[in-house]
Amino acid sequence: MKRVKRIALVALTLLLGMLVMPAHSQEETVAAGVYVPAMTLPPQVRLEGLRPIYQQLNRCSSAALTIQLSYFGWSGTYDDSIRALNPHLEDVAVRLDEMTRFVEAQGLRAIERVGGTLDLLKALVANGFPVLVEAVYYDGPDAFKDWMSHNRVIMGYDDAQQVLLSYDSLLGNGEDNTGRPIPYADVDERWRAFNRDYMVIYRPEEEERLQAVMGPLWDPQAAAEQALAQSMAELETPYADSFTVFNAGSSLVLLGRHEEAAEYFDRARGTGLPWRMLWYMYGPFEAYLAVGRYDDVLQMARDVIATTPGVEEAYYYAGMAYEALGEQQRARANYEVAVMRNNGFTQAVAALGRLAAAGG
Repeated sequence: MKRVKRIALVALTLLLGMLVMPAHSQEETVAAGVYVPAMTLPPQVRLEGLRPIYQQLNRCSSAALTIQLSYFGWSGTYDDSIRALNPHLEDVAVRLDEMTRFVEAQGLRAIERVGGTLDLLKALVANGFPVLVEAVYYDGPDAFKDWMSHNRVIMGYDDAQQVLLSYDSLLGNGEDNTGRPIPYADVDERWRAFNRDYMVIYRPEEEERLQAVMGPLWDPQAAAEQALAQSMAELETPYADSFTVFNAGSSLVLLGRHEEAAEYFDRARGTGLPWRMLWYMYGPFEAYLAVGRYDDVLQMARDVIATTPGVEEAYYYAGMAYEALGEQQRARANYEVAVMRNNGFTQAVAALGRLAAAGG
């Protein structure tokens, strides 16, 4: 049975920064199903029962999701995840909403949010929820040249060592599969480029407990507002960069504030972004479409496709721009390519259906 190991409970701060009640000090081992309130986080937690997976090229999303699902007793395989999430050989990225749909097809539930914090990750793990996070992977001195997305599963932490513990399909799972350590000081450096997004899987009967852990962040709008506040605060520091500005735009898109979002994306793109950024993040497409900047959408799509033809989202957004411009044939052609590359791309499938219903 999967168990959460808890050692020497001490008083910590709430995930939202409020003061806490003191907790027990005796050593304990508690089943994963037992609720640990966020205000009584133990100093050390390690979730057990996750299945190690080592990834194929550009298949970290499917690997991380398989690892996360294994904690819940899922009997599927890594190949099952790849067939569902990366049906085309050239597919280089998987969105979190694709993963949540796959999870729900397995009889479980999942949520995706932005604006995460270290304390929230710890609170989720302490309550028996391993967390999939999207972060940056790169090696070498030229970060923008080598920059790319990488998904890993957070399954523990240790306050004494000041580390999160992870299962990582590329970098390993730590000694004896006890979790690869990531220093607290390094967590945000690579996570923030993706607006600190994360996905939590849970059983239907665990929803109330998960809501209690997340508090107001259960609401997607509240999470987006927190993410925006994180960016706004960061903009006032010397550490602000193009990722900070891009994150602000991404949060504003989630909040429906597209004109403001477009301004932030203009700033971020003008400052400079990694060349792979739009393989994974689609906020600029959404914002520019909403404000009628269709030529910009088409140019961004062309730029992405020029570097790799495997990003089906680029064809989808190009189709959206052509449809808005009244060029139905070009719109349909792009939607068809998007669906050819990923027949589970529900938005593109719906777009083709919309055109067919309109006679386009």
